[in-house]
Amino acid sequence: MRLISIFCAAAFAIGCRALEPAPPKAAKPVGRADVAHVAAGDRAFAFRLYSVLRDRPGNLALSPAAVRMALCMAWAGASGETAGELESVLGLGGDPLAIHQANQGLLAVWRAPAGALPVSFKLRIAQGFFAPTERRPTQAFIELLQRHYDAPVSPKDFASPDTARDQINHWVETRTEKRLEGFLPAGSVDSGVSLMLVSAVDFEAPWKAAFDLGLTTRAKFKRADGKGVDATFMTRTADLPVNDTPEAQVVELEYATEGFVFDLIVPKDASKFEAGFDEKKLDQLLSGLTPKETTLTLPRFTVGEPLELAGPLQKIGIHSAFARGSADFSVMTGTRQLHLSSVPHRVRLVVDEGATAESTASGKPPAPQGVVVKADKPFLFVVRDRKRNLILALGRINEPGSG
Repeated sequence: MRLISIFCAAAFAIGCRALEPAPPKAAKPVGRADVAHVAAGDRAFAFRLYSVLRDRPGNLALSPAAVRMALCMAWAGASGETAGELESVLGLGGDPLAIHQANQGLLAVWRAPAGALPVSFKLRIAQGFFAPTERRPTQAFIELLQRHYDAPVSPKDFASPDTARDQINHWVETRTEKRLEGFLPAGSVDSGVSLMLVSAVDFEAPWKAAFDLGLTTRAKFKRADGKGVDATFMTRTADLPVNDTPEAQVVELEYATEGFVFDLIVPKDASKFEAGFDEKKLDQLLSGLTPKETTLTLPRFTVGEPLELAGPLQKIGIHSAFARGSADFSVMTGTRQLHLSSVPHRVRLVVDEGATAESTASGKPPAPQGVVVKADKPFLFVVRDRKRNLILALGRINEPGSG
């Protein structure tokens, strides 16, 4: 029973001999104090990045937690000003080893969280560095990535960019059990790559209570430009955490896996709301959630547009890492000859009833009861690891597709 699949990828580039990591040592149980090292800056980073991406047209999706963890790997290989900028933007503090151990613990928890249904819960993670073959990493850096991130450091012949792209795509497909194919699109890799970090995540979990397929129907979704487009809508009437404010309606749906939730935000005026959407606003909306009888209508949707984050990351304060001659990734290779050249990122998110759904539906929705929340116009979503206060996915839907 599949509901949601998140595939994300953040990419940079580095050099070395081909190495697949040995299985990492078991992570110690991740405790509240350990997670604080990672979670403290997660929301601030998420909304700083979102603030420079939200003006993009169309649908938008990113995984702040995945991007931030990937950047922690880059921080582990950096020194001097480069490390300082990464630390500041990521909101890191305290003992670096404790941060890497917390990330290791989080990866272990996300792969097998307490209360997970063993068959239906899936979290597939692929992350690793790639660089020109002549740039060899230090053994200490290789071991750090293997131990804490289950990540390889692999060489690629970027003089043959299409071959390198195919090899990286195959690696991502293998690590995600073919859930994410064509991660790097044609033309996205060139011979000038200096440092590429790939991070791909597939999150798949069922709703705690699935939508009834018999209530799924077809209707119009009104885009931001006012045009109505065909969409497939799911409907549930139940006691749900809801907050109905003058600015927006918010509904929270739980996954069957303990601690993971999907927050739907339907603004009254999407463009105005999104311009002021930040960490404080999210906390205000979530703090007002109260269980009430609610009739929720939500379209099936798939979102997965690729993003290039090099520009946005520089806009939020990461400059040195992208500057040839100034970037200091000497911890990685013992030299200062590498710089971050590209950061492509992708999240693929699929939302459906939580059961095998037909491509066409002819159900009849029930009469609305209680608070009525209808996501038939542009809306935002947040997928959270609520127990650890981390944002796994964040974005908006301007057009859900025909479903």
